[in-house]
This record gives sequence, structure tokens and C-alpha cells, in this order.
Amino acid sequence: MDVLRTAVSALSAFDPDTEDNSAEATLRKGIRLTAQASTIVAAHARIREGKQPIAPNSSLSHASNFLYMLFGEEPDPRDAKLMDKDFILHAEHGINASSFGARVTASTQADLHCAVTTGVGVLKGPSHGGAAEEVMKMALEIGDESNAAAYVADLRSKGGRVMGFGHRVYKAVDPRSIHLMDDARDLGVRKGQPGWYSILEAVAKVMEPYSRRGICQNVDFFSGAIYYLLDIPEDLFISIFAMGRIPGWTVQVMEQFDNNILLRPRLLYVGEMDVEYVPIDQR
Repeated sequence: MDVLRTAVSALSAFDPDTEDNSAEATLRKGIRLTAQASTIVAAHARIREGKQPIAPNSSLSHASNFLYMLFGEEPDPRDAKLMDKDFILHAEHGINASSFGARVTASTQADLHCAVTTGVGVLKGPSHGGAAEEVMKMALEIGDESNAAAYVADLRSKGGRVMGFGHRVYKAVDPRSIHLMDDARDLGVRKGQPGWYSILEAVAKVMEPYSRRGICQNVDFFSGAIYYLLDIPEDLFISIFAMGRIPGWTVQVMEQFDNNILLRPRLLYVGEMDVEYVPIDQR
């Protein structure tokens, strides 16, 4: 995420529309950033492994291109279709923390690159992004579906959080998760690793009583397993989230520009009053 955030910021210096905040220019920049982000993530992943980066193939779709640039061969069409679905499901989701951050930036009339840089930075925080990676770490720790109940019980007894459950908005199963559930199962079978879905299914079963309190599975619950089964390194999961969210940030920024007002929330000061100033050398 550090590389992606820094690269997005740097790209503003080379974009021909950087200073143009019109709807047309912002859309053009958003399209370019969507393509550039996948190229950056794939190239960095290969470079750090001592491999040569691969140039995009203009004959491939956006999702196919990402997998091609990451692995060096054209992907199975079923994998590409699933990657495309994942991008779509992550593209936009209301005024979440990163989208709000992007809109605050845009409200100052800063350009799209500034807003997307903000979005990537906010998404890096583990309270917003990163849950897909943590879900897969949990599945790896559980190891077998027979261990799920004991793992969850132990985690809950220590006050720990079961990753992939709960959402600030949804008090029922995240509908995006439903769209990925069958895909995660089918992909596991196709890749000869059905056990990961079985582990997640067992965790979901153990967590059913918590659904009465609105703690239900979210979009991250299956997406992590899908990325893992596609052989994507775990530390790229959150970058893929960001790649998919760039179209959403773009339209949020366009909407902000279209009816703009500076977003400047007020805070209520609750600290000490009438405090006497003490020079630094006397403190």
C-alpha cells in the first residue's frame, strides 16, 4: 500500500489533466488511475521477487491484465471473471472512511490524484482495509474445519475478534459476501484445495448465534480465500481492495465537485480552560 499510495501521488506530476477538475477530465484521470494501479501493484510484486515486470496486454480485459502482469501468463477465463466480479463488488460502498477522506480532500478543490492518495492512505488502516488478509491468516491458523469451533471459542474467551464478521452498516449478512460464497467454494474445488472453504463454512456455522446481535459475515470473509486460491500474495490483498475502489473514489470525487462545499466538521473542546502559558525552558 505504501508503494501504491506513493505512486499515485507521483503520477499526478505526469498526468496531462492534473490541474483540470472538470467532470470530463476527472473521469479520464480515474480511468487512467484504474489501469495504472493494477500495473503498479503487479510490477512491484514481481520486482521484489527479482522478476522482470510485464507490460500490459491491450487485448486483455482489466481483470485478465492484472493476473497476466502478476503471473506472466494469460489467466484461466474463469479466474479472470472472478477477479472482475471482485473488483465490481469492491468498487463502491457509500460514504465509508476512505471515500469520506477522498471527498474531504476533493472539497478543498484538490485534484483526483490527491483524493485517491488520501483514499489509499485511509484504506491502509486495519480498521478499514486489511480484513481479507486477516481472514486468511485465521483460516491458516485453524488448519482444518474440525478445529474451527475450538478456535473461535478460544478467541472469543480472550476478547478477540473473529475476522470477516461485523460491519458498520450491515446487521445481516453482507450481500457482497453472498455473491462470493459459491465462487470461493467452486474455486477451491477447481484448484484442488476445497479445505479452505470448508474451514470458513465451519467458522460461519460457529458464529451463527452472534448473528442475532448483528455480527454477520462481511465481504472480506470469502475474498481473502479467493485471492489465496488465485496464488496472490497475502500482503497484496489490501492493494487489490484499493485497485477495485478507485472507480468508486473517482465518482465520489466527481459528485463532490459537482455540488461542492468545503467539508469542515466542528469539534467541541473539552480540555482545560484558562491555562497559564509556561515557557518551554521552565517546563
